[in-house]
Amino acid sequence: MELDVVVWVGDHARLRGGPGHRAAYALTNSDAPVDWDKATTIANRDLLTVETDPQGTVGAFAKQALQASWNDRADVLRVWAEDAVTGASLADDAVVGEVLDPGDLVVVKAEVPSTSSYQLLSLGRPEQLFDVLHVSAALEVAAWPRLWGAFLYTEEDADLATYVRTHFDELNALSGKHLRLFVVERPPDWKRAKKYWRAQIEPPLLRALATMRWLKTMPYDKSGLYDVARDLGVAPDQFPCLVLFGGSSDDTIIFPIRSAAPAAMRELFATILGAIGDEPVDYQPDKVFEDSRDRHRREPSVQGAEALQALAASASWADRAALARVEAAKQAVREVAGPNVIVAHGNLRDLTFTGPTTFINKPIDTVISDFQNTYASTAGGQLAEVLRLVLTSADLAPADKVDLARRVTDAVAYVESDDENERWSAKYALQDIEIAAYRGRDIADAVRTIIRNLRNE
Repeated sequence: MELDVVVWVGDHARLRGGPGHRAAYALTNSDAPVDWDKATTIANRDLLTVETDPQGTVGAFAKQALQASWNDRADVLRVWAEDAVTGASLADDAVVGEVLDPGDLVVVKAEVPSTSSYQLLSLGRPEQLFDVLHVSAALEVAAWPRLWGAFLYTEEDADLATYVRTHFDELNALSGKHLRLFVVERPPDWKRAKKYWRAQIEPPLLRALATMRWLKTMPYDKSGLYDVARDLGVAPDQFPCLVLFGGSSDDTIIFPIRSAAPAAMRELFATILGAIGDEPVDYQPDKVFEDSRDRHRREPSVQGAEALQALAASASWADRAALARVEAAKQAVREVAGPNVIVAHGNLRDLTFTGPTTFINKPIDTVISDFQNTYASTAGGQLAEVLRLVLTSADLAPADKVDLARRVTDAVAYVESDDENERWSAKYALQDIEIAAYRGRDIADAVRTIIRNLRNE
């Protein structure tokens, strides 16, 4: 059984993370906005192919790989193997053929004594660079009106599924004041997804994308995607496409995608942005990767086609003027659309969604009232005011509102706890809120005053 192996030897600090962290850093910290050549080189550096017994133990394989790398040292304290994609440590006594498939990429780590002292920061999350394009991320801010743009493609459209990954920076830059683009793929299932991607992408790029955890999802088949796409007025023979929806009407605008070539995609985006008057935003991949160190990150509770259904069903209660602007943007796109563009009528008004979501179909007053009823203490009342400031801020971006609101709901549990350790954690949670609130200039001073009062109590 052949396995691809990267062997790392170092002290505990140098062995943190995996190839994906190094690839993501190389990708986002270069002279160009993103550098796929550099990231691919890093992900494939020092790669070995090791022939091993599938009936042997993982521990024996790890020692075999260390010896094959010519990096074995007398001062090695311990040796272990990790799945390079998931980052999970593999038990030494596990049978290789039961936990790994032929061709899997494995990181073998050999720890040696440390000769230095370190102040270690949280590791970034490489997957966050692509995860923000998933429909579940769009769902987080669905309460704020947008012209939503969903890429709908199936397993047959591997070129488009690859494009949205290798051009993630361009797609994120296109999500401006009025437009929000996202992709719709199956919920994460690496065991299933890796079989699909291995047949679609060349090994060097495959390793870079896989170790950054950008391949944990894969496209739906036609029937699976159509279950939701039909509510947007999209027929199966119209896949792959970009469908725009939102505003006060159920009309949808379908742009069939005939080619995933970068030039063709840029022409499509130029048409849409020119119509709605949006400019690409200043998207900075290096800053996004740096911000992914945030320990408050949570996995979305609704994903895949279910998240698309929730997004389509979300009534935009927040701002009627904003809704009108979205409808005007949609009308502008209709007016410049070429003969190949399809204007359809969805069933969005008839959709309902009852699954767990964040701030979907809930007016701000209701959100705050629910919070006050749940946390009736004095501290709860003060944090309810912070929540109100956050949700009504004119300066905070929608994603920042959701992030800060989550921090508030996390902090109140610590503040109200009688447990001494949790009360200690409350100080750090409140400090995080104060720092994050500086993103909204119109609320920063008021939030700082409330938080400092709470920290002094």
